[in-house]
Amino acid sequence: MDKLLLEIKYKREEMIETAFRDGFDSMETIRASQELDVLIVKYQRCKEKVDKVFVADILKNAACLLLSSYRKITQPLIKNFFALLMASILR
Repeated sequence: MDKLLLEIKYKREEMIETAFRDGFDSMETIRASQELDVLIVKYQRCKEKVDKVFVADILKNAACLLLSSYRKITQPLIKNFFALLMASILR
């Protein structure tokens, strides 16, 4: 993703230079802008995938922690509470 961020940075600089050199509505500026849009969308999709994996890992770790705590609980009321909490997380 770092490589993609660098590509976005350079493409943005290219677009700005082109706009000042050839005009904001020139075909070269529009082309650079469209290429920049593609890179940004690609970055957002990659970031979204990473975020989903991160959240899934957090939920998995929380479920494991709750499960280990659940096994140690002897009081029925608290045990039922933990069972409901785990069920809602694992849904």
